[in-house]
Amino acid sequence: MLDTLWWKGVRNLAEQTLEVGPGIHRLTGPNGAGKTSVLEAVHILAAGRSFRTPQLRRVVTTGGEALWVGGQVHDPAGGVHRLGVAWDGLRRSRLDGRWMEGHAAVAEWLPVRVLHAGSFDLLTGTPDERRRLLDWGCFHAVRGYRSDWRRWKRAHDQRNAALRRGDRAAAREFERPWLEFGEAISESRNRYVQALKGRTQEAAAIFGFQSRLGDLDVSLRPGWNREWTLAEALERGRESDAERGFSQFGPQRADIEIRLDERLAAEASRGEQKRVVTTLVGGQARMLERETGRGPVLLLDDVVSELDVEAVEGLMAGLGGTGWQILVTTVGEVIPGLNRNVEGQLFHVKHGQVEVAAS
Repeated sequence: MLDTLWWKGVRNLAEQTLEVGPGIHRLTGPNGAGKTSVLEAVHILAAGRSFRTPQLRRVVTTGGEALWVGGQVHDPAGGVHRLGVAWDGLRRSRLDGRWMEGHAAVAEWLPVRVLHAGSFDLLTGTPDERRRLLDWGCFHAVRGYRSDWRRWKRAHDQRNAALRRGDRAAAREFERPWLEFGEAISESRNRYVQALKGRTQEAAAIFGFQSRLGDLDVSLRPGWNREWTLAEALERGRESDAERGFSQFGPQRADIEIRLDERLAAEASRGEQKRVVTTLVGGQARMLERETGRGPVLLLDDVVSELDVEAVEGLMAGLGGTGWQILVTTVGEVIPGLNRNVEGQLFHVKHGQVEVAAS
């Protein structure tokens, strides 16, 4: 859980420290006031990147040269940790007063999922976002996944570099770890997706979406022909890999196939698609809780306008009973379905300044 959040140099936000704590927190204010930027700061702290742009320099305050985001988290199993991210042309991540190599060690302590306008293109967009969703789940809920993925990625990059040089002998040297750790992460992904099916059904029930979603099914497309082993895919593709200069098959091509009443969810109505994506995120949160005992932090950016009223009512009523920490942006103070007695704070955001509403 996120206890405190601090930022400087983030878009139009004035430098500030925010006390958060448990519950569902509403950030209200007019468009352009900075509500989404607060969620963006949380996401940068958690993931090392923004959910609005792939380039952190675009998050820096106009005329500025750097940004900083910091916070303190409390984990039920891991205690209290201080996290930080700085960008001044290069991103640097900090954990408990030490600069880290990469961001993974920081991300481990702040599992965050976000729903925003772009999230609802998950089903119709490229596989990249679906792989990111899959890897987030495995990273936080599957023991050993991060280590296996890092070792596979190193072998994958080294093999591709050798292929680009035309050095087939060197490429062969990296095939053993590529296969070993590629099979390990693919098996972890498959187990995760199998378990996620049940958790998405639970989330659909919590949000009251069952009647609209029908039979929702999630399955893994591993990144090669399912009738082959990864070793067979490598053998079949070795010659063309050498000609093209990169690996054509493997975990880097994985995808999630999502079906609704036996048809691809990408073919469903827009309203159904938004419910499916919301349910998948809720299912991942349930999966995290079940596997690790840790609750997620959910960031909901203007879901009131993205979802129809019935969906918002079901979502907020369901979230009110989960005990998860949630930050939700909205223009008005009233959110359909949200019980006024649910724990949490109301924040007013105006001209880049966040103020706690009077009780």
